[in-house]
Amino acid sequence: MKVWKPDLSPKEKTLIQSVYVFESNCEEKQTLPFYADGFPGIVFFHSKKPVTVFVGSESKVMDPVFVYGQTIEPIQIEINGPFFFVMLQLFPAVVEFSLDIPVLELTNSCWTIPRFDWNFEPSFSLAIDEFSSSLATRALMNFIIEKGKKFHPDPVLHVCIEEILEKKGSCEIGKLSKKHGLSERTLQRRFQNYVGLTPKQFSTIIRFQFSLNEINTENNSRLTDVAYVSGYSDQSHFIRQFKWFTKKKPFQFREKN
Repeated sequence: MKVWKPDLSPKEKTLIQSVYVFESNCEEKQTLPFYADGFPGIVFFHSKKPVTVFVGSESKVMDPVFVYGQTIEPIQIEINGPFFFVMLQLFPAVVEFSLDIPVLELTNSCWTIPRFDWNFEPSFSLAIDEFSSSLATRALMNFIIEKGKKFHPDPVLHVCIEEILEKKGSCEIGKLSKKHGLSERTLQRRFQNYVGLTPKQFSTIIRFQFSLNEINTENNSRLTDVAYVSGYSDQSHFIRQFKWFTKKKPFQFREKN
């Protein structure tokens, strides 16, 4: 399976945090694991057989275009090759304002986009006919850009999200709210309404994601070092948080990956 991350233009970055493309020509079942990353998103896939999303003990067969919300529980997607699977991570408020889907109803869940809502973009059908992940990526991005024309971001919220990302989740919420002239309660309300998480939850997820990347890319580093560079107070705190999001302890996760 090939996985890559296309670059984004400045215009695209106003709506999209990042893009991931998965593609396989093998005729076998594959499992794509996903963990909390702080961002909802939209997916366009094509496979000859049904695609199933597993969240905890729940499972759901999905249509070709669907939106997913904040993922607190680990998610697994079973897909049979040959396939392409394009995923756009969206800035949280984009989902509700551009797609009219309540962000709070999407946590650990998926929402199908009806075919009549995306079929107007010819590149969707063309991507399927030609089995082209590049056409699929462009179709999905065009769809979001068109829908996002009515999106007006909350500038303070956007800056706060960017600051939490820049600090890799190691951010004191009290200082952050004060810096931007808000009470902690006001900032928390804005996050819950537009992100679907509190700022503390969002920060916790971003810090976890940083530690996950460290484990995936630095296989020779000690877990104590990963905990330190990721901003955890101690190794036990790191282990608890990691297990909460992956259902595995860090050393177990490393051994199986």
